[in-house]
Amino acid sequence: MSQWSKLSFRRRLLLVMTLSGLIELMILSAAGFSYIKYWEATDSGEKALGIAKFLADSPTVLKAVESNQPDLIAHKIERLRASIGAAFIVVGDKHGIRLAHPIPERLGLPMRGGDNDKALKMGLSYVSFAEGSLGKSVRGKTPIFNHRGEIIGVVSVGYLLTSIHDKVEPFLLFLIGMALLVVLANAILSNYAARRFQRAILGFEPEEIGRLYVELDVTLSTLREGVISIDADGNLRSINRSACEILGIDEQQALGKPLSQVLPDSDLTKLLITHQSEHDTELLLNGQVVVANREPLLMNGVIVGAVSSFRLKDEISELTKQLSQVREYADLLRSQTHEHRNKLNTISGLVQLGKTQDVQRLIGQETEHYQNLIQFLREAVSDPVIAGVILGKSERARELGLSLEIDEGTRLEVLPTRVRSEDMVTIIGNLIDNAFEASLTHDGQPNLEHKTVQISVTDYGRELIIEVDDQGCGLPADVNPDTLTQRGVSSKSANNRGVGLYLVNQLVQRYQGQLVMENKSTQGTRMTVYIPKEIQHA
Repeated sequence: MSQWSKLSFRRRLLLVMTLSGLIELMILSAAGFSYIKYWEATDSGEKALGIAKFLADSPTVLKAVESNQPDLIAHKIERLRASIGAAFIVVGDKHGIRLAHPIPERLGLPMRGGDNDKALKMGLSYVSFAEGSLGKSVRGKTPIFNHRGEIIGVVSVGYLLTSIHDKVEPFLLFLIGMALLVVLANAILSNYAARRFQRAILGFEPEEIGRLYVELDVTLSTLREGVISIDADGNLRSINRSACEILGIDEQQALGKPLSQVLPDSDLTKLLITHQSEHDTELLLNGQVVVANREPLLMNGVIVGAVSSFRLKDEISELTKQLSQVREYADLLRSQTHEHRNKLNTISGLVQLGKTQDVQRLIGQETEHYQNLIQFLREAVSDPVIAGVILGKSERARELGLSLEIDEGTRLEVLPTRVRSEDMVTIIGNLIDNAFEASLTHDGQPNLEHKTVQISVTDYGRELIIEVDDQGCGLPADVNPDTLTQRGVSSKSANNRGVGLYLVNQLVQRYQGQLVMENKSTQGTRMTVYIPKEIQHA
């Protein structure tokens, strides 16, 4: 088995097809030879029987038998035998004693073979196979009747089976030669078919295909992303474990069925027509909101199916939120570290100069500023995570040379259960960051005058309202504000932009809220987010 597996797939297929073809043709040749031999023997028997009947009705044969005069027929029968190519023509009396035989010395002796009873006793004409004095033969036997209808003798005409075999043997050689020719042609065609087939499977050996299948199956089962694939007819070809868990599908019942039955909400089959890839597409499948990437499967330019991978949108959003929180906390720590280092350097210089009163005054100012800001946020914002991000952005503003003013009317009690503080951090953080960037430039040039950003967070009424104002460059006139919420779209020219407002808009839509972007009448932009405290039912 190991030696067999070492052979290439093309050689194995060639060997199997050639041997199978050879065996089939040899069986066919043997069957054909046997049939032809049987047919030749049967035909010779019928021919012999016809001649025997002819002789039995001959008046000369009848007279010779009745008068027991072999000389009357010896010459005529021998000439007839030679003309028809029979091995023998034997005429016997009612006791089976030879009256005519190709070998004169055997005249007067009993006929051999033991197959005369049906003719001499029952008066039947028939074909038999028996072994006589000349060897195995096929015989035609018929009784001889006198004028009174009595059986007075028998005529036996025979052909030796060896002569029949000799007659058929050339055909057998021809049949074997043709079989070998067919095997050669089959080998050539098998070699061509094997090459084409192996090219279709990308040159892989069967063992390699099996190993790749096992590896693919194990790989798909370990992926946290759901993966499904369909064929050119839209039937589900494969689905991994994660996809079954996400969509609540039984793999055994789903495989092989049309995707329209398994996932009625999926439009993956449209890729079979459009041939277009789709990335980061939001879909609703079996009641689950997923983000999918979909690709058509092409072989030699022909569409053969499509593949889709997807994850729950909540998982992706959760990762985005966690990343946003980490970034916010990192900004807070970096800003505070930078600011405190500057203050410590200043205090160190004043101490060295002996300006102790100035040191005390500076420390008092800083302490008062932080205490007032922290006290205000503690009283106005009950959620510590949201208060922390606003405090961190305040420090970041001072580091950038900006001023973050918190509206005196800011008031945020305990968030509704449907609203997560992490989502609020993402919204507030991205809106403030955009305002910072807008405030640092004006008409493409550094903004040296208007460096104030204002934020207001309130929960009066039925909505949470977040409002961020800046005095920066404003919304570009040549860009539709709605397009700024799309992934990758930004009014800035730098790379890795177009994510902040996209995340904000995604969260706002999830909470059935509204994002309003507008240029102020004076200068700058106002971003306002409205989030209902309760779910809005249609």
